[in-house]
Amino acid sequence: MQLLGTRTVAEVQAAIGERVARTPPGQWVIASSGWHESILEEGRMPTRQELDKVSPNNPVFIPRGGHVVTVNSKALELSGVTRDTPNPDGGVVVRDEAAGEPTGVLLENAANLVRKVLPPAPANMAELLKIAMHDLNSYGLVGVIEPGVTEQQMALYRAVHDSGEMTVRTDVLYRALRKSEVEKGIAAIKAQKNDDMLRFVGIKFLLDGGVEGGRMTWPYRIVPGEQPDAAYRGVLLLPPGGEDEYVESLKLIAEAGLQAQTHAVGNETIDVIVRSYARVNKERPIRDLRWTIMHLFHPSDAALKQMAAIGIMATMQDHPVLLGHNQRRWWGDEHAAYAIPIREAIDSGILVGAGTDGPVVPVDPYLSMWWMTTRQVLKGYVLGKEHAITAKEALTLYTINNARIMGVEKDRGSIEVGKLADLAVLSQDIMSIPPDAIRDTKALMTVVGGKVVYRNGL
Repeated sequence: MQLLGTRTVAEVQAAIGERVARTPPGQWVIASSGWHESILEEGRMPTRQELDKVSPNNPVFIPRGGHVVTVNSKALELSGVTRDTPNPDGGVVVRDEAAGEPTGVLLENAANLVRKVLPPAPANMAELLKIAMHDLNSYGLVGVIEPGVTEQQMALYRAVHDSGEMTVRTDVLYRALRKSEVEKGIAAIKAQKNDDMLRFVGIKFLLDGGVEGGRMTWPYRIVPGEQPDAAYRGVLLLPPGGEDEYVESLKLIAEAGLQAQTHAVGNETIDVIVRSYARVNKERPIRDLRWTIMHLFHPSDAALKQMAAIGIMATMQDHPVLLGHNQRRWWGDEHAAYAIPIREAIDSGILVGAGTDGPVVPVDPYLSMWWMTTRQVLKGYVLGKEHAITAKEALTLYTINNARIMGVEKDRGSIEVGKLADLAVLSQDIMSIPPDAIRDTKALMTVVGGKVVYRNGL
C-alpha cells in the first residue's frame, strides 16, 4: 500500500485502518517504502501506539526507504522485541525516554528484527517487476542499476529477461558484506550470461546507514523522541573482520574484473572506503574497473582529492528532496546544506553519475534534476545553493556519465550513430527553461532499442 499521498499522521492511520478493514485478523499490513515522514505535518514517523489505534490485531510494517521502519505493538510482539531487547550491531531500537519502551521506530539493522518474521514475497514477483519497469519507462527511463540483490532476485531478473519482457536495461549488483558472501556473489555473477538488456556486473556493499545512521566523525544532534544519545555518530557496518576483511573482499572483486560499489553517507565511512579502495589500487589499479561510491553525502576535501587521483567514481542522488527535513533535524543546518556536494565533486575531477535511489525518493528524474540545479526541497526551502549545478551538467550526469561509470559508453548514454536506439521525447527542453520549471517535465514517449515502450501524447 502507498503512503506517499498522506500528509498527517491521522491520514497514515486512516490509510492503514482502511487496509486493516480488508485484511483478515492476524495477517500483516505492509506499506511501500517509497515515502518519507517529512511529507507529514508532524514531520515524524507514526509510533506503535498510533498504529495500534487502527490495527490492534494485525501486525503493521511501514518501511521508509531502506534504513528506517515503524511498526505496531503486534509486530513487535511477533518479533520478540521488548524493552529488554538490546540494540543489535549497526542498529537502534528507538525507545521512549520516560519509560524505555520501544516506540515502534527501528533504525538500520534493528529493522531486521521484524523483517525476519515478515511473510514471504508474493508469488507474482515477475509480474510486479514488469509493472515496475513500465513505470520507469513512463518517466523516460531506459536503464537502471539494481543496487544489491540476492541469488533469488537474480533468478527473477533472469526469468523476466528470458521471457523477452524486459523494457529497462538493467545492470545488477549482488549485495554482500562478508568475504564469504562476496565469494558466493562472484560465483553467481560468473555463472550468468550478459547482454544489452541484462548485465550482472559487480558487488554492492552497504557500509553505513542513511540520514539517521551515516557514520560521522562528529556527533548527531539530539532529536527528542527519536535520537537521545549525545554521543551518537551513526553506524559503521563493516564485516566481522573489519576493514581488513573488506579489503580482502575488494581484492577478490578486482581479481574477478568486476565492479565494486559501496553505499556511504557519513564522512568517516567515505574515508574508510577511499582508504580501502586505495589499498587495492596499490596492487591492481582500479580506474578501469570503475569502482564507485554511492550517494557520497559527506566527503571530506581529502577524500575527494584521493578519489580523483586514483579514479574512484561517484553516483549522487536527490535524497534531500525528501530527506532534507531529517538532515536538518539530525545533523543541523550546516551539515544538512553540505550534504551531497555535487558541485564540489565535479570540480574535484571526479566522474559523477546521477539518479534517484528510488524508491527511497521518487524515481522521477526531472524532480532529481530540479534539485540538482536549484537545491530546493519539497518542504519549500533551499539546502546548499552553492552546490547547485547547471541543467547541462545534470543531463550529462544522468546520461553519458552514468554510461561511463557502468562501462557502456560505447553503446549507451548519448544519441549517436552506432549506439543503441534508446531515447525519450520530453514535454519541454530542460536546457532552455528556468531551472525551477524542470520538475514539471514529462516523458511523452520512451524508446528502448528502437521499440516504443511508453507513449503518452505522441
